Amino acid sequence: MKQYYGQQAAEFIPLPPLFAARVRAGSPIVGITLLVGTVLVLALTAFVNRPLHGQSLPRTALGTLGLVLPALAVACTALVVLTARWCLRGDYLVTARARTTRTALTVCFAALGISCLLALTLSALADVWGDHVRLGFTDLLATFANFALGALGYAVGLWYIRPSVRTLERFSDHPIW
Repeated sequence: MKQYYGQQAAEFIPLPPLFAARVRAGSPIVGITLLVGTVLVLALTAFVNRPLHGQSLPRTALGTLGLVLPALAVACTALVVLTARWCLRGDYLVTARARTTRTALTVCFAALGISCLLALTLSALADVWGDHVRLGFTDLLATFANFALGALGYAVGLWYIRPSVRTLERFSDHPIW
C-alpha cells in the first residue's frame, strides 16, 4: 500500500478505512462547529459592545463591514470543510476533488487574513463607534477569535484532504512497509 501514498498522479488514493470514516464523520462536525462558533463570536461581540458603546454594531457601514467580513470568511471556510467528504469515494481519496478543495481552503484562508487586517485597520484608523474609541478590546477580540476559528478550520480541512503518510500509517489497521 505504501507505493500509493507517494503517488501524485493517481486519480484515486486508497485511505485506511478508519481515516476515511474519520473524514466522513468529522467533516460535518467541524464545519457545523465553525459555523456555530462564528455566530457565537458575533453574538458575544454584540453583547459586550452594548454596554460599552450604547449599540451592538458600529454606527458606520465600514465598521459593520469590518466586523462582518472576518465572520463571512470563517463561514466560507466552514462550508468548504463541510464539503471535504465530497473528496471521498468509498475508502479512496479522489485527487482532483481534493485539489479543488485545497484551492478553495487556501482562497478562504487568504480572504480571512485580508479581512482580519482590513478590520483591524478600519478600527484603528476610523471612528467606527461614534464615541471616539479606536481599536477597542471588542474589535480585537472579534478579529482574533475569527482568525483563530478560520485557521483551525483551514488546518483541519487540509488534514482531511491531504493526510501525511505518518497519519495514514497511524490509522492503518496493518503496517505499511
